[in-house]
Parts: sequence; C-alpha cells; structure tokens
Amino acid sequence: MKVSVIVIALNEEARIVDCLESIRWADEIIVVDTGSSDGTVDICRKYTDKVSQSEWLGFGPLKNFAVSKTSNEWVLNIDADERVSDELRAEILALSSNPAIAAYNIPFHNFFMNRRLRFGGLGGEKHIRLFNKNTAGFGAEAVHESVAVRGKTGNLKGHIAHRSYRDLSAYFQKFNLYTSMIAREKFQKGKKFPVSAFFRIPYEFGVRYFFKLGFLDGVAGFIYASISAFYAGVKYFKLYELTAGLKE
Repeated sequence: MKVSVIVIALNEEARIVDCLESIRWADEIIVVDTGSSDGTVDICRKYTDKVSQSEWLGFGPLKNFAVSKTSNEWVLNIDADERVSDELRAEILALSSNPAIAAYNIPFHNFFMNRRLRFGGLGGEKHIRLFNKNTAGFGAEAVHESVAVRGKTGNLKGHIAHRSYRDLSAYFQKFNLYTSMIAREKFQKGKKFPVSAFFRIPYEFGVRYFFKLGFLDGVAGFIYASISAFYAGVKYFKLYELTAGLKE
C-alpha cells in the first residue's frame, strides 16, 4: 500500500535531517512549517516538494491540515524529533491494505539525557501513528493530540525512536510552551482550578518513580519523574493564573 508521511516543523534544522532520512522511503512526504526562521524549510525542500506554510493552529488542527494535503489513503504521522526504525520501515513496506484495519499502534523508544527510558510509564508506550485517513483523524487538541479511529486497530512491532530533548534547556522551553497551551485550552473550555492540583506533583512523582519503577532508569529516571510531575502541576497553576485574572 502507498503511504504518505506528515511532519509538522518549526525551527528544527538541528534534527529534522535525521527525521527525513528515516522516512525518505515513503511514497509522499508532506511538511507543514509554522514559521521557521532557521534553515528548516530549505532542508525539507531537499526531501520533498510538498512543503506548506501555516500559522500556528495547535497540533490537532495542524495535523488535520497536513492530512488534507496527502494524496494516499494511508498516513504515517511523525514528529520532527522522531525517527522511523529500519524494522518499522520494512514492516510498513510489507503491509497490504486491509479493509478490516483502520489504524496501527506503533511502539515508542523514548530517549532522555541520551538514555533510553524503559520504565516510569514509558517502557511499553504505544501510539496510533499509521492510519487510513478515511476512517481516522485528529481531534482539536492544541497539544498531546490524539487520533480518533472508526474501526479496528492493529499493532506493529517495529518502533519509532523519540529523541525529544537535546538537553534540559530545550526540555524547559517546550515545558513552558506546552503547559501554557494546555492551560489556555482548559480555560477556553471553562475549566476551573481543581482541588486535586494541590496533590498532583507528589502523586505524579510517586506513580512514575516508584509504582512504575522509574528508579530503575537511574539518575535520568529520577530527573524525568521529577520534571514530569512538575509539568503535571504547572499546567493547573497556569490555569489558576488565567481564571483568577492574574495573567496580563
């Protein structure tokens, strides 16, 4: 079956080459750039002539926009900080279109501080990334978007390598951006600051580090559990800032 790959990009010149190299086997590559000021667009045009520009709409709407640009039924969703493994590439190329399957879950290998995290809730992580656009699509979420599927979901064995953060400084840049987007989205939906937010940080840390065995990932596991727990709390703190009228 023919596959189109979609990629959303913004100032990704430092790592988008690895992403594009891992998907150059695809029948079609669609890139949607949201205003890069570096060499991202020029790099992408070396791999595909289908590079579009868009204002920032949120990840869900942007990915639906990218899907609308594809010419094949089957779509593989890849982020600029992700790499398709050789095993996954071979597995996808060997697939035949099956009308009984609407989408496929793909395993993730998550890397943090140059180490693959196998615990803390990340070890068995899977996401729907390959889907038939006629029976699946993205929701309207601004961040942490999901795919709604009408039909049966299959599972692939090959993985996607997720190398999200070059260092802690890069992590906290996204941390600030994403928590602000989530808080704004909740605020626009009329959500209020929940009492559970007072306990969110210690609860999330306990779940990731102890219950989900994050301590087995060493120092990187401790740091990841700590800042992930803080992330879970800060999005609600920012919601409070909005609902209380403290945000200028």
